[in-house]
Amino acid sequence: MLFNSYEFIFFFFVPVFVAFNYIGNYRAKVWFLVLVSIVFYAQWSLVHLAILLLSIVLNYFISWVLVSFRYQKTILFLGIGTNLAPLVYFKYSYFLHLSSEQLVLPLAISFFTFQQIAYLVDLYKKRISFGDFKEYALFILFFPQLVAGPIVHYKEIVPQIENSFKTKIKDSFVVAGLILFCIGLFKKVVLADSFAPVVDSAFLNIETISSYDAWIGIFSYTFLIYFDFSGYADMAIGLALMFGVRLPSNFNSPYKARNISEFWRNWHITLSNFLKDYIYIPLGGNRFGYLRQILSLVLTMVIGGIWHGAGWNFLLWGFMHGVFLAITHYFKTILKKEFLFPRFVAVLITFFCVTLLWVLFRAQSFDIALKYYEVLFAFDLRFEFAYKNIVDVLYSKELFVLCGFVVVWFLPNSLMIIKYSSDKFDISYKKIFFAAILFFVALKAMVSKAAAAFVYFNF
Repeated sequence: MLFNSYEFIFFFFVPVFVAFNYIGNYRAKVWFLVLVSIVFYAQWSLVHLAILLLSIVLNYFISWVLVSFRYQKTILFLGIGTNLAPLVYFKYSYFLHLSSEQLVLPLAISFFTFQQIAYLVDLYKKRISFGDFKEYALFILFFPQLVAGPIVHYKEIVPQIENSFKTKIKDSFVVAGLILFCIGLFKKVVLADSFAPVVDSAFLNIETISSYDAWIGIFSYTFLIYFDFSGYADMAIGLALMFGVRLPSNFNSPYKARNISEFWRNWHITLSNFLKDYIYIPLGGNRFGYLRQILSLVLTMVIGGIWHGAGWNFLLWGFMHGVFLAITHYFKTILKKEFLFPRFVAVLITFFCVTLLWVLFRAQSFDIALKYYEVLFAFDLRFEFAYKNIVDVLYSKELFVLCGFVVVWFLPNSLMIIKYSSDKFDISYKKIFFAAILFFVALKAMVSKAAAAFVYFNF
């Protein structure tokens, strides 16, 4: 069941939302959302649901042992290993030649694994207190953020649940949530899915396409993954808001970044924060000298790359981002210049670097990625002008790419529109009307094609 489907919108979410608001008891509200989240996840696989539920029960037991007995560090490491074991088995066994075929990955295993590891670490460091099972279960299962993030922390979510569920949800939360959901749905269905055929054609026909088509293909993927993932994040945040819960922001106009460091502060923000807090800092961070810091930085990004996928292309993608981060850090700390060029030039350079590295991310293998780079830089810029009328032009891949540049560089992002970071959302009838138009356009687009899964479902 996908957010961008009629089944989810009209036959799952609407009844769930109405029923939730008729429930007056806090405990009943929590268990109700736990139950419907289980039903939501069960639509994909009952076997994988069993793995998820077993993981939740086992982690809650480990957390109880962690706070109840001595040798806490040993228990913590055992808990981390227990979480990583199924992730390694399902995601990396084929890559490590432990399995003869690629196993079907349980949906969201990377996300709920990281969340539960963070919970155990926070509990060990006494950043949080051991609580009731129902809140912990909802913290993991909460359907708006279950399948593709954002990666949330116990201390961010559970206090909100305890406060919001005991009172009537504010109207401003519901309206702001609806606006964000509509924008996110439009991003996914109308924008991201429109780029998908161009991307698929480029990567499937790499032996025959020109450099021109390859550049159009990778620019299309650059916008596809942004609109797809940020659209999902908008929908997740919007859905959570309607239940009175503020999820953390995951995107803040990352393609406007002036260097790779700024890019990662604004792209998949919750993952970046996780990597910093639970990998980079434990590896040493900036506490043991410049060389150690650079090594920790690169290794963290390599781990981030491998987290995204089991393949040499993902490893190299993470490594290259680590190298670019190290270069940025060198200029900032040694030369005392964080930004070397005027803003527009810096944005262009950063965007170009990010786009080139997306080749490694999208390609099905390292060999295909290398072949794609060969075509990109063959400078075979032939193209066929096959547009017979204005309709053909309006649906052309070139115009879609141009629109992508306009949206990501010159328009405000979704969260800025409603001032999500402020104490009071900026809501007006104009914005509600605008969101309604986007919603109906998206619904119309959904009629003509099957709901497409989100890119990050694969991770």
